[in-house]
Amino acid sequence: MPNLDYDILMKLTMELTKDFSEVEKLYRLMCFNVFAHNRDDHSKNFTFLYKETEKRWVLSPAYDLTFSYSIGGEHATTIHGNGRNPQMSDVLKVADEAGIDRRKAKQTARQVQECVEAYLGKYLKKAE
Repeated sequence: MPNLDYDILMKLTMELTKDFSEVEKLYRLMCFNVFAHNRDDHSKNFTFLYKETEKRWVLSPAYDLTFSYSIGGEHATTIHGNGRNPQMSDVLKVADEAGIDRRKAKQTARQVQECVEAYLGKYLKKAE
């Protein structure tokens, strides 16, 4: 069962890091998880690092990324409430809630989607 939503995670990231570019990094990661079908995006896969010399928090690099149906076939972290079959519209609603410019949000989401599809296309051809 989902235990978190990206809307909440975006707010947490902004509150903790005080840096909108960290929110945009999380948005890109969310897009990857949606388009690469990584439904194992549970709360332990989102961490923050404290940069002692700068006295600030940052989103950690992404990890534990894999194609996954997860338990029940649903994202562990829902995308604006949708864990079963999130669409571009759900992704963009998260961006809207987080205050990400709509044009930039669409561009980022499409870029990630195209990269994932290009990789999968190459991978599937090799498997044939």
